[in-house]
Amino acid sequence: MLCFRVFQSSLSPLMDFYWPVCSLWPEVQPLLCQQYLLQRNMLEIKSSLELMEKHQQHIFEEMDHVPASVVIQPVSYTLEKEREGFALALETKDFSPEELSVKQVGRKLRVSGKTEKKQDDGEGSYSYRCQEFRQEFDLPDGVNPETVTCSLDHDGKLHIEAPKNPSSAEEVAERVVPINCSLDVKMPQFLS
Repeated sequence: MLCFRVFQSSLSPLMDFYWPVCSLWPEVQPLLCQQYLLQRNMLEIKSSLELMEKHQQHIFEEMDHVPASVVIQPVSYTLEKEREGFALALETKDFSPEELSVKQVGRKLRVSGKTEKKQDDGEGSYSYRCQEFRQEFDLPDGVNPETVTCSLDHDGKLHIEAPKNPSSAEEVAERVVPINCSLDVKMPQFLS
């Protein structure tokens, strides 16, 4: 037994020297496994991002090749502020009367329109087209804001008119101007 104690005491310093390494090794194994899983997940994410970028690039290329007929154009207008009154004609053929609004606030006219159309290609796919505009016009001096009228003709032009009235000194706070729809819209004499 004496001999066993001698060996034990002689091995004890060696055991103490390697003990930290032996005690840490079981803890290092799960860390290496987690590091491997993390690297694998990062590679999967990287490949997914590359695939998503490729699809996104393809979508943007398709959007760049949209036909010119689908491109949204601003609403054009002609304005006449002289002589017998105020007259404004806006090209609104893509809008229905329900999608147009004319609001008079003080001496300003706010004209707006918004349309959304759903188109079916016949193969189960749909596309949406949205067009919106907002324009503001100042009424000239000498025009009574209460006399402003609106009409929409069969060609899709929105006509906004007001005769010149030199005795109009009162201010109107705000009102919505109704849009009259008729097939026979008379053009004002001062526009002809």
